[in-house]
Amino acid sequence: MNSIALAPVDGVTDAAFRQIVDEVGKPDILFTEFTPTEGLYRGRTVLLSSLKKHESETPVIAQFFGGDPRYFSYAFFVAAELGYDGVDVNMGCPDSSIVKKGGGAGLLLDLPRAGTIIDTLHTAQTEWQNGKTVYDTDLPTEMKDAIKNLTLQNNKRKSRLTISVKIRIGYETSQMPEAVKSLLEHKLDRISIHGRTFRQRYSGLANWEEIAKAVAAAKGSGTAIFGNGDVHTLSDAHKKIVDYGVDGILIARAAFGNPWLFADRQPTDFERFEMMLKHAKLYLHYRPDLDLKPMRKHFAWYCKGLHNAANLRSRLMNVTSLEDLESVLSF
Repeated sequence: MNSIALAPVDGVTDAAFRQIVDEVGKPDILFTEFTPTEGLYRGRTVLLSSLKKHESETPVIAQFFGGDPRYFSYAFFVAAELGYDGVDVNMGCPDSSIVKKGGGAGLLLDLPRAGTIIDTLHTAQTEWQNGKTVYDTDLPTEMKDAIKNLTLQNNKRKSRLTISVKIRIGYETSQMPEAVKSLLEHKLDRISIHGRTFRQRYSGLANWEEIAKAVAAAKGSGTAIFGNGDVHTLSDAHKKIVDYGVDGILIARAAFGNPWLFADRQPTDFERFEMMLKHAKLYLHYRPDLDLKPMRKHFAWYCKGLHNAANLRSRLMNVTSLEDLESVLSF
């Protein structure tokens, strides 16, 4: 069966947003925002905030980035302990600071190293199935303690996690289908492909013809190919599945401020106001250490299409607390 999934987006697909999308739209798969693997190894417990999750029957995949293969073993054990359904390697982020360190889209320049990362995850998978846990690793004690606290909230541990990657069609120019053929040598469950190169970042149009080349290369391999880029509606997603033969679609920007997209319906203005408040409350539930400043981008997205949206957005850009938000929305 073809799948429609919420794509991983840094600073957007956190626990609160994933829960909202899951409850309102029910996509087939949810992806987390990315987490740096080396940071976990160094004991930066604040990074676990991106791995908080709600209870759900919907599969949730934890995405990680980094350039050093050895740190991905720790990431696997963290994700497995927290009850995630899979681990995804970010090979598409165009952020220059990440790429310079060999992570994100930088891995497209070193596919053998990407293969080593995947092999490292497979080794961790085997060790996990043989009984090794995150507490048997040499992660710092404070990280293990923080994971234990989160595990109490997410204790449905899986015996097997999917192993996947998310890439772009290439770095300077398209590397399809050669890059996919290289990755297929490492027994992946899924390859998700954004139809732009690193150089394009988010400009221009996604090239779905190049994604189709990956589909052809993966035929018969047992690896699912998901496409991503310029998917604006649910009907658009289904059309691309038919037109390009992908096994699934990742939707990112079209879902910002519009979790109803996955349910294929338009909300009322009042539903948008209610969702802003619910989303804000969930955000503070998962991040009680913060105020609502990081939510302002979401508020702006929820305003799209509303009457007098510009004035409302302007007022929402000053919100820092639930009281502020309620005042603006007149709850």
